Amino acid sequence: MYFYIYDSFLSGGKHERELAQVENRLTDLGISGKIGRLTAFTNARGIIRDETRRGTTTLVVVGNDETVSKVIGGLGDEKITLGIIPLGAPTYIAESLGIPYGVEACEVLSKRVTQKVDLGRVNGNYFLSDVRIPQGRVTIESDGKFRVTSLIQDSEIIVSNLRSLQMASSDFEVSQQPGDPQDGMLDALIIPKTSGFFGFLRGPQASSVIPVRRLNIVSENPIPILADGRLFTHNTVDIEVVPEKLKVITGRERCFAPVV
Repeated sequence: MYFYIYDSFLSGGKHERELAQVENRLTDLGISGKIGRLTAFTNARGIIRDETRRGTTTLVVVGNDETVSKVIGGLGDEKITLGIIPLGAPTYIAESLGIPYGVEACEVLSKRVTQKVDLGRVNGNYFLSDVRIPQGRVTIESDGKFRVTSLIQDSEIIVSNLRSLQMASSDFEVSQQPGDPQDGMLDALIIPKTSGFFGFLRGPQASSVIPVRRLNIVSENPIPILADGRLFTHNTVDIEVVPEKLKVITGRERCFAPVV
Protein backbone atom coordinates (compact mmCIF):
# COMPACT_ATOMS: atom_id res chain seq x y z
CA MET A 1 0.00 0.00 0.00
CA TYR A 2 1.52 3.31 -1.14
CA PHE A 3 1.01 6.62 0.59
CA TYR A 4 2.28 9.87 -0.94
CA ILE A 5 3.34 12.91 1.09
CA TYR A 6 3.27 16.16 -0.91
CA ASP A 7 5.10 19.25 0.32
CA SER A 8 3.12 22.48 0.60
CA PHE A 9 5.05 24.31 -2.13
CA LEU A 10 3.61 21.91 -4.75
CA SER A 11 0.18 23.54 -4.35
CA GLY A 12 1.26 26.51 -6.46
CA GLY A 13 0.92 26.66 -10.23
CA LYS A 14 4.69 26.40 -10.81
CA HIS A 15 4.72 22.62 -10.37
CA GLU A 16 1.14 21.88 -11.45
CA ARG A 17 2.06 20.39 -14.82
CA GLU A 18 4.91 18.25 -13.43
CA LEU A 19 2.69 16.94 -10.65
CA ALA A 20 -0.09 16.04 -13.11
CA GLN A 21 2.40 14.07 -15.21
CA VAL A 22 3.60 12.21 -12.12
CA GLU A 23 0.07 11.35 -10.99
CA ASN A 24 -0.92 10.11 -14.44
CA ARG A 25 2.18 7.92 -14.68
CA LEU A 26 1.61 6.44 -11.22
CA THR A 27 -1.92 5.51 -12.30
CA ASP A 28 -0.60 3.88 -15.49
CA LEU A 29 1.87 1.84 -13.42
CA GLY A 30 -0.80 0.79 -10.94
CA ILE A 31 0.94 2.29 -7.93
CA SER A 32 -1.17 5.35 -7.19
CA GLY A 33 -2.34 5.77 -3.63
CA LYS A 34 -3.68 8.05 -0.95
CA ILE A 35 -2.16 11.53 -0.69
CA GLY A 36 -1.28 13.55 2.41
CA ARG A 37 -0.02 17.12 2.39
CA LEU A 38 2.42 18.92 4.64
CA THR A 39 1.11 22.31 5.71
CA ALA A 40 1.70 24.83 8.46
CA PHE A 41 -0.88 22.91 10.51
CA THR A 42 0.23 19.34 9.78
CA ASN A 43 3.59 17.64 10.36
CA ALA A 44 5.22 14.55 8.99
CA ARG A 45 5.33 12.70 12.30
CA GLY A 46 1.56 12.77 12.76
CA ILE A 47 0.84 11.76 9.16
CA ILE A 48 3.32 8.87 9.26
CA ARG A 49 2.02 7.56 12.59
CA ASP A 50 -1.62 7.63 11.43
CA GLU A 51 -0.96 6.03 8.05
CA THR A 52 1.25 3.20 9.33
CA ARG A 53 -1.53 2.33 11.76
CA ARG A 54 -3.85 2.08 8.75
CA GLY A 55 -1.49 -0.39 7.09
CA THR A 56 0.72 1.77 4.90
CA THR A 57 3.99 -0.01 4.13
CA THR A 58 5.51 2.31 1.50
CA LEU A 59 5.78 6.04 2.04
CA VAL A 60 6.68 8.18 -0.96
CA VAL A 61 8.02 11.70 -0.48
CA VAL A 62 7.05 14.10 -3.29
CA GLY A 63 9.18 17.24 -3.09
CA ASN A 64 12.77 18.37 -2.60
CA ASP A 65 15.57 17.70 -0.10
CA GLU A 66 13.79 19.72 2.58
CA THR A 67 10.70 17.53 2.14
CA VAL A 68 12.79 14.38 2.55
CA SER A 69 14.33 15.90 5.66
CA LYS A 70 10.92 16.63 7.18
CA VAL A 71 9.77 13.06 6.59
CA ILE A 72 12.98 11.45 7.86
CA GLY A 73 12.74 13.63 10.96
CA GLY A 74 9.19 12.40 11.53
CA LEU A 75 9.82 8.65 11.15
CA GLY A 76 10.24 7.84 14.83
CA ASP A 77 10.27 4.07 15.25
CA GLU A 78 7.88 3.33 12.39
CA LYS A 79 8.91 0.54 10.02
CA ILE A 80 8.29 1.64 6.44
CA THR A 81 9.89 1.59 3.00
CA LEU A 82 10.73 5.07 1.72
CA GLY A 83 10.43 6.19 -1.89
CA ILE A 84 11.13 9.61 -3.37
CA ILE A 85 9.73 11.51 -6.35
CA PRO A 86 11.88 14.65 -6.54
CA LEU A 87 10.14 17.88 -7.54
CA GLY A 88 11.45 21.38 -6.93
CA ALA A 89 15.02 22.08 -5.82
CA PRO A 90 17.43 21.08 -4.45
CA THR A 91 17.22 17.31 -4.99
CA TYR A 92 20.74 16.14 -4.09
CA ILE A 93 19.50 13.36 -1.80
CA ALA A 94 17.36 11.80 -4.53
CA GLU A 95 20.22 12.08 -7.04
CA SER A 96 22.58 10.31 -4.65
CA LEU A 97 20.05 7.50 -4.31
CA GLY A 98 19.92 7.17 -8.11
CA ILE A 99 16.43 8.64 -8.46
CA PRO A 100 15.82 10.85 -11.53
CA TYR A 101 13.79 14.04 -11.41
CA GLY A 102 10.04 14.24 -11.83
CA VAL A 103 7.96 11.75 -13.77
CA GLU A 104 10.98 9.53 -14.53
CA ALA A 105 11.19 8.70 -10.82
CA CYS A 106 7.93 6.77 -11.16
CA GLU A 107 9.75 4.04 -13.11
CA VAL A 108 12.27 3.61 -10.27
CA LEU A 109 9.42 3.48 -7.77
CA SER A 110 7.60 0.78 -9.74
CA LYS A 111 10.70 -1.46 -9.96
CA ARG A 112 10.98 -1.33 -6.16
CA VAL A 113 14.69 -2.06 -5.78
CA THR A 114 15.32 -1.49 -2.08
CA GLN A 115 18.40 -1.07 0.07
CA LYS A 116 18.68 -0.97 3.85
CA VAL A 117 20.59 2.14 4.86
CA ASP A 118 21.86 3.68 8.06
CA LEU A 119 20.45 6.89 9.46
CA GLY A 120 22.22 9.45 11.56
CA ARG A 121 20.68 10.85 14.72
CA VAL A 122 21.48 14.32 16.04
CA ASN A 123 20.14 15.30 19.46
CA GLY A 124 17.48 12.61 19.04
CA ASN A 125 16.39 13.61 15.49
CA TYR A 126 17.08 11.41 12.45
CA PHE A 127 18.88 12.58 9.31
CA LEU A 128 19.74 10.75 6.08
CA SER A 129 22.42 12.86 4.40
CA ASP A 130 24.51 15.03 6.74
CA VAL A 131 24.83 17.44 9.63
CA ARG A 132 26.71 20.66 8.95
CA ILE A 133 28.16 23.27 11.28
CA PRO A 134 28.96 26.18 8.94
CA GLN A 135 31.40 27.88 11.31
CA GLY A 136 32.38 28.25 14.93
CA ARG A 137 35.04 27.50 17.53
CA VAL A 138 34.15 23.99 18.69
CA THR A 139 35.59 20.88 20.33
CA ILE A 140 34.84 17.47 18.81
CA GLU A 141 35.13 14.22 20.76
CA SER A 142 34.52 10.84 19.14
CA ASP A 143 34.16 7.37 20.64
CA GLY A 144 36.77 8.29 23.24
CA LYS A 145 39.43 7.93 20.51
CA PHE A 146 40.28 11.50 19.61
CA ARG A 147 39.64 15.14 20.45
CA VAL A 148 39.79 17.92 17.87
CA THR A 149 39.57 21.63 18.63
CA SER A 150 39.21 24.27 15.91
CA LEU A 151 41.28 27.38 16.48
CA ILE A 152 39.55 29.62 13.97
CA GLN A 153 35.94 30.06 12.93
CA ASP A 154 36.44 30.02 9.17
CA SER A 155 35.82 26.31 8.60
CA GLU A 156 32.88 23.98 8.05
CA ILE A 157 32.34 20.74 9.95
CA ILE A 158 30.33 18.04 8.16
CA VAL A 159 29.21 14.75 9.65
CA SER A 160 27.98 12.72 6.71
CA ASN A 161 25.98 9.52 6.33
CA LEU A 162 25.06 9.53 2.63
CA ARG A 163 27.53 12.25 1.53
CA SER A 164 25.13 13.53 -1.11
CA LEU A 165 26.11 14.99 -4.49
CA GLN A 166 25.80 18.46 -3.00
CA MET A 167 29.35 18.04 -1.75
CA ALA A 168 30.83 17.28 -5.18
CA SER A 169 31.33 20.99 -5.83
CA SER A 170 33.85 21.27 -3.01
CA ASP A 171 37.47 21.98 -3.94
CA PHE A 172 38.61 19.26 -1.53
CA GLU A 173 38.90 15.85 -3.16
CA VAL A 174 38.02 14.02 0.06
CA SER A 175 34.53 15.53 0.08
CA GLN A 176 33.85 14.30 -3.45
CA GLN A 177 34.27 10.62 -2.58
CA PRO A 178 30.93 8.80 -2.21
CA GLY A 179 29.93 7.93 1.32
CA ASP A 180 28.54 4.53 2.26
CA PRO A 181 25.28 4.63 4.26
CA GLN A 182 25.51 0.87 4.75
CA ASP A 183 28.78 0.60 6.67
CA GLY A 184 27.48 1.36 10.16
CA MET A 185 29.66 4.48 10.35
CA LEU A 186 29.40 8.23 9.88
CA ASP A 187 32.11 10.28 8.14
CA ALA A 188 33.44 13.37 9.89
CA LEU A 189 34.99 15.99 7.59
CA ILE A 190 36.41 19.40 8.39
CA ILE A 191 36.45 21.64 5.34
CA PRO A 192 38.63 24.77 5.60
CA LYS A 193 37.54 28.05 4.04
CA THR A 194 40.87 29.86 4.30
CA SER A 195 44.45 29.16 3.21
CA GLY A 196 45.68 29.06 6.79
CA PHE A 197 44.38 25.54 7.22
CA PHE A 198 47.26 23.40 8.38
CA GLY A 199 47.82 25.36 11.57
CA PHE A 200 44.28 25.39 12.83
CA LEU A 201 43.71 21.88 14.21
CA ARG A 202 45.05 19.53 16.86
CA GLY A 203 44.39 15.87 16.40
CA PRO A 204 43.94 13.74 13.28
CA GLN A 205 44.84 15.18 9.91
CA ALA A 206 41.97 17.45 8.89
CA SER A 207 42.06 16.61 5.20
CA SER A 208 41.02 13.02 5.91
CA VAL A 209 37.61 11.45 6.33
CA ILE A 210 37.34 10.28 9.92
CA PRO A 211 34.95 7.31 10.35
CA VAL A 212 32.98 7.48 13.59
CA ARG A 213 29.99 5.81 15.23
CA ARG A 214 29.31 8.54 17.72
CA LEU A 215 30.63 12.02 18.40
CA ASN A 216 29.96 15.02 20.55
CA ILE A 217 30.47 18.63 19.51
CA VAL A 218 30.69 21.34 22.16
CA SER A 219 30.91 25.10 21.84
CA GLU A 220 31.11 27.87 24.43
CA ASN A 221 28.56 29.85 22.43
CA PRO A 222 25.41 28.63 20.62
CA ILE A 223 26.26 27.52 17.09
CA PRO A 224 24.03 27.07 14.01
CA ILE A 225 23.54 23.44 12.99
CA LEU A 226 21.98 22.18 9.75
CA ALA A 227 20.65 18.61 9.77
CA ASP A 228 19.64 17.79 6.17
CA GLY A 229 18.84 21.47 5.82
CA ARG A 230 16.86 21.80 9.06
CA LEU A 231 18.32 24.62 11.15
CA PHE A 232 18.65 24.66 14.92
CA THR A 233 21.03 26.24 17.41
CA HIS A 234 22.68 24.63 20.43
CA ASN A 235 25.87 24.55 22.48
CA THR A 236 26.12 20.75 22.60
CA VAL A 237 25.48 18.37 19.70
CA ASP A 238 25.33 14.59 20.12
CA ILE A 239 25.52 12.67 16.84
CA GLU A 240 25.37 8.90 16.34
CA VAL A 241 24.73 6.34 13.60
CA VAL A 242 21.69 4.04 13.69
CA PRO A 243 22.61 1.06 11.46
CA GLU A 244 20.10 -0.30 8.92
CA LYS A 245 17.35 1.93 10.24
CA LEU A 246 15.60 2.59 6.92
CA LYS A 247 14.64 0.64 3.81
CA VAL A 248 14.72 2.95 0.79
CA ILE A 249 13.86 2.49 -2.89
CA THR A 250 16.90 3.30 -5.04
CA GLY A 251 17.85 3.56 -8.70
CA ARG A 252 20.73 2.08 -10.69
CA GLU A 253 22.74 5.32 -10.59
CA ARG A 254 22.95 5.42 -6.78
CA CYS A 255 26.29 6.48 -5.29
CA PHE A 256 26.68 3.37 -3.12
CA ALA A 257 26.07 -0.40 -3.35
CA PRO A 258 26.71 -0.43 -7.11
CA VAL A 259 24.73 -2.78 -9.34
CA VAL A 260 26.83 -5.81 -10.35
